Amino acid sequence: MKTKNVIIAVVVVAVVLVAVGIWAGISIVGASQNPAGPSPYSAVYLTTGDIYYGKLSWFPKPHLTDAWVLQRTQDAKGQTQLSVAPFTSSFWSPVNEINLNPKAIVFWTRLRNDSKLAQAIENPSSIQSQNTQGSQIPASSTIPLPATSTKSGG
Repeated sequence: MKTKNVIIAVVVVAVVLVAVGIWAGISIVGASQNPAGPSPYSAVYLTTGDIYYGKLSWFPKPHLTDAWVLQRTQDAKGQTQLSVAPFTSSFWSPVNEINLNPKAIVFWTRLRNDSKLAQAIENPSSIQSQNTQGSQIPASSTIPLPATSTKSGG
């Protein structure tokens, strides 16, 4: 009787592992083939108003790796300019991981594969952005985001 229970337990565990493997494989292959599918990158909006981007993991606590931060600056005309910069480029030289307080997360979302931001984070040197003087922005500094209108229509 005891041997029969052990065999049943081993078979159940094996079936569960195979099912999880198939599900993970389909998820990974499906995401990489679908341009509108989820990328490995997420956006996390915090109660402070800060927005961070990176690979979000929840275990054992929420944290981001390959982290980037949204930066807001004012140009000479007073217009807000948005860009993202690697978290590690902060003047205080942090490591490339942010441990998040789950109570401070307002919302999070996955970025799509066809997101320009996800593509830029994946390969910063592929971005051929230019600043207002026409000189190329080094991939190691920031990635400017497209201007958006702050005027409301209607």
